[in-house]
Amino acid sequence: MAMTPDTQAEFLIEVSAQNFQSEVVERSQQVPVILEFYANGAAPSEALSTLLRSLINGYQGKLMLARVDVQTNPQLVQQLGVRGLPTLKIVKDGQLIDSLEGPQEESNLRVVFDQLTISPAEQVRAQIAHYLSVGDRVSAMNMLKQMMVEEPSNLSLHTEYGDLLIQEGEIEQAERLISELPADAEGMAKVKSRLFFVKKVQDLGTLDALKALADSHPEDQSHQYHFACALVADDQIEAALSVLLNMLRLDRNWEEETARNTMIQVFELLGKGDALASAYRRKMFTLLH
Repeated sequence: MAMTPDTQAEFLIEVSAQNFQSEVVERSQQVPVILEFYANGAAPSEALSTLLRSLINGYQGKLMLARVDVQTNPQLVQQLGVRGLPTLKIVKDGQLIDSLEGPQEESNLRVVFDQLTISPAEQVRAQIAHYLSVGDRVSAMNMLKQMMVEEPSNLSLHTEYGDLLIQEGEIEQAERLISELPADAEGMAKVKSRLFFVKKVQDLGTLDALKALADSHPEDQSHQYHFACALVADDQIEAALSVLLNMLRLDRNWEEETARNTMIQVFELLGKGDALASAYRRKMFTLLH
């Protein structure tokens, strides 16, 4: 939605020494305030001002932009230690928490502003995602357990924890957890899908052994299929989809279209809107049509 001048004004204020306490210190108790020190006619200031207005509007009231004209507010400039232009000061909960001096890249400002506006729950989610991205499931699970205590009615936390238990090989514990949850709990389809793949290969050997069989028998669909299932169970989803796509190229009708049906099952595990699922859906469609 395009921003009208009135909408922009909701998130922007001019600040002086007279209203600094009410418009910056007190307001920052509700939302972080970005203090912009500027001078009319200074090109770097004007470039940053344009960028800031656009960015702040996008946060829809989660941030406030407070502009300080250095030419008419020397007292504030001195008190806040502004040494050059452009300069940004960030005030949150009545405290000055950061200072950015000189021209700023949009990407850098977005990182700073995202950190300021993310909720505590979102911060925890982001940390869990980071742990998983580096393969540290134990730390992710510990953080999830803490969240489950704090938010016992949030069933998606329980299913996510169950999914990680499965990946860690704690199948019985995961099954107990799943049995205690409603069948329609958020994330249940994902965790049950993961459980299906793990059980499919749990008696067939290690991932390395299944890979060796697949590599030495490239035309044997059963070996390729078992290797793909093992990859899913180990959360190597893209590699699994690549194997399944190749199975489709070799024989799309093998075992009543098992490769296609398994790819669809993996898409369900990834969830609606997942970029990887969308990419491989297109690849599968192109290959089949």
